[in-house]
Amino acid sequence: MVSDPRDDEETEEDDEFRCTICNETFEDQQALERHGEEEHEGDEDYSKQP
Repeated sequence: MVSDPRDDEETEEDDEFRCTICNETFEDQQALERHGEEEHEGDEDYSKQP
């Protein structure tokens, strides 16, 4: 039987912040925002973010 990866207890997406453009993960919202401003400022995808 194939196990559902969503049942894996080690998968906790709640405590990480993922960049929607490059999928890099960050430990807090501020680090994610800083990354977006530094790495993706001016990118068409980034400018569409809320």
